[in-house]
Amino acid sequence: MRRTVIRLASFAIVIASVAASVSAQRDGGVAPERLGPADPFTVAVNTSTIEAGPVFVARERAGANGFRIINGGVRNVVGGTAHAGTNAETQMLAVLPTNTNVKMLLTVAEGLYRVIARKSAGITKLADLRGRKITTPRNTSAHYHLVKMLAKAGIAESDVTIVTVPNTEMATAVFERDADAISMWEPEAQATVDMLGDDAIVFQDNKVYRELFSLYASTEVLADSKRRAELVTFVRGLLDATETVRRMPQTVIPLIARSLMQPEEKVSRSWRYHAFPAALPKDMLDVLTEEERWMARTQQREPRTREQLATFIDTSVLQEALRQRR
Repeated sequence: MRRTVIRLASFAIVIASVAASVSAQRDGGVAPERLGPADPFTVAVNTSTIEAGPVFVARERAGANGFRIINGGVRNVVGGTAHAGTNAETQMLAVLPTNTNVKMLLTVAEGLYRVIARKSAGITKLADLRGRKITTPRNTSAHYHLVKMLAKAGIAESDVTIVTVPNTEMATAVFERDADAISMWEPEAQATVDMLGDDAIVFQDNKVYRELFSLYASTEVLADSKRRAELVTFVRGLLDATETVRRMPQTVIPLIARSLMQPEEKVSRSWRYHAFPAALPKDMLDVLTEEERWMARTQQREPRTREQLATFIDTSVLQEALRQRR
């Protein structure tokens, strides 16, 4: 019976996803081909994550003459189907072996991740995760977060079993004992806490790792005077939106919840697990250098050096946008 319920839930999610896709196409939210000169400035974001909140606020303020949002990320940037895009820093590292025409511009948000486990599985401390089944999306920031947290307890990635389920079913997998713990971004992490109630135990140390959800553009866009000007305008609007997101979150949470197609209450409960710097963190290159070694192992290649990684960071657009705001 449980499996039947899960399959029915999966079917419902597929139907909802199709409906969302159709809706996005109706308002120009999908760019299936490389963009041409007449296309509007297009930004690819993961439209299911709270980290994208400042982008939604910036679009709302820009109005009818503003930019277009599509669901996606850095792969759209390197593929030419978006002029700019957001993703965790892991995803830039993931595309570099085949696409080097990308630059990181700034960090939009930080995801303050957690590992959430079931006490009833005998888990009372981080070290108890050894030998357990843990659900996380592979080769993502959540996966890297798990690896870093395990290492803190002296546990190798090979000492646990990674359970793969659809992103929207991960909380259910823990609740129904198909997994013992989860490492995932919001709001699915909060959904796990809500489902488990008193059975939840939370491990959090964002000094070990926090997601750096960043903005990217291609070298082609940066070299195109028209598109670069549009990019600077977008970043300026993003900086303005971020000020509101930081100072008056209660005024923008309803808009962000609608954009994510999530209940407002759920987004509100997850809100405190985010920060919105709209800047390039001072330790970005340190994070990338260490993370690159992990990504290179998963991709079975040689890691890039710190000096090589530095060439994929470009702060010139951010600096120009800051000058225009003065």
